Amino acid sequence: AAPATRRRWPVTLFFPRIVRLETSNAIALTFDDGPDRGLDAFLDLMEGAKARATFFVAGEQVERDPGRLREIISRGHEIGVHCYRHRNHLFMTPAEAVEDMRQAKNVIEEATQRPTQLFRPPYGRFSLASWVEAGRQGWERVLWTREGQDHAAWATPQSIVDNIGQPTSGDIILLHDSDRYATPGSWRVTLEALPL
Repeated sequence: AAPATRRRWPVTLFFPRIVRLETSNAIALTFDDGPDRGLDAFLDLMEGAKARATFFVAGEQVERDPGRLREIISRGHEIGVHCYRHRNHLFMTPAEAVEDMRQAKNVIEEATQRPTQLFRPPYGRFSLASWVEAGRQGWERVLWTREGQDHAAWATPQSIVDNIGQPTSGDIILLHDSDRYATPGSWRVTLEALPL
């Protein structure tokens, strides 16, 4: 379970992952768990703000409508691998975690017609097997600096903003554009929080 410990030294020394960007003038906005029914609203809002994001998508969501990934890309956003089914790698056998990652990769790359380069595990938890497999695939392992807790039942637009606080350059912000694995309707709350 050592790779699952996000910010503890010496774990970060032996299991490095991206939690900040090397930049002085930007933050990274990321969305997990989609694509889902609210995608158009997220894309329209981002376009109006002239902002770009990385969408860490779930393979089973992509299979419902593969064309959604091409739409995300055509609007200037980036796609990363999140999972096939949204299960914590610490509760899966090594073979199950690897199979989930490979299945997600295949579905996503078939839909986008381009190789995947970024990976974020469900709940931000790697097992040793998923850590090694991410390396085998050549993926950058991306976590986050700040999260909105937007998937929670108690989340409000203001609580999301409060949880994120005042981002500084290089921060990676975690939000969710789907409620498939969270509180029903939570994506709407996230959408309301974005302009704030």
